[in-house]
Amino acid sequence: MLRSFIVTLLLAGLSHAGTASPLQQRKEITLDSKALARYVGAYQMAGGAAMLITLENNQLSGKLGNQQAIPMFPEAEGKFFLKVVDAQLDFSGNDEWGRTTEIVLHQNGRDLSGKRLPDADYKRLVDAAADLARRVKEQKPFPGGEAAVRRIIEEFRTGKPNYDLQTPQMAAATEKQLPQFQAGVQRLGAVQSVTFTGVGPAGADIYTIKFENGSWEFRLTLNAEGKLEGANIRPVN
Repeated sequence: MLRSFIVTLLLAGLSHAGTASPLQQRKEITLDSKALARYVGAYQMAGGAAMLITLENNQLSGKLGNQQAIPMFPEAEGKFFLKVVDAQLDFSGNDEWGRTTEIVLHQNGRDLSGKRLPDADYKRLVDAAADLARRVKEQKPFPGGEAAVRRIIEEFRTGKPNYDLQTPQMAAATEKQLPQFQAGVQRLGAVQSVTFTGVGPAGADIYTIKFENGSWEFRLTLNAEGKLEGANIRPVN
């Protein structure tokens, strides 16, 4: 059976398993906006995605990759927790402006670290988040999205993906699962139609691909350079 093909680094949706303390044992404290502002910024995580920390109405939020922003709640200086999942974030270090320079995400018994990115990268990610919100609201596809879907399907068919048009993580996942998807595409036959059906809440474009012998739902995410950074494929009736 064809399995989902997806590359994500998400806070939301991960299980609550792990060594973190139960949410009910965590006590939220109050920090003023000046204290919270030192955490604002973009952090490059070891897993490849960037963590965007923003502050609005005295509420910090964290956004990892293309996922939706999640509110963060302080339990001590430099220590925050989430309420939607059992995860915690620790900040440390100081730059010349007193802003933190490092972050560690604790979730599912794992620690994922990151380092502060330059302000130009922070602005770029903020602009990208605003563009994502606009795309979801307007339900407009990525420019060149349909062409990318058709190209990827043909690459599956021939077994020759263009890895230069994928992020490193996406390329690694494609290489690992290529035999499975090549066999699946070849069984389905020629593509009859590719139809855009909307933009998902995390910003992925959703397409229905009709083949001679079946159909797929194809969700893809392209980065600012037009490279494939996320994909999810599932059979549909």
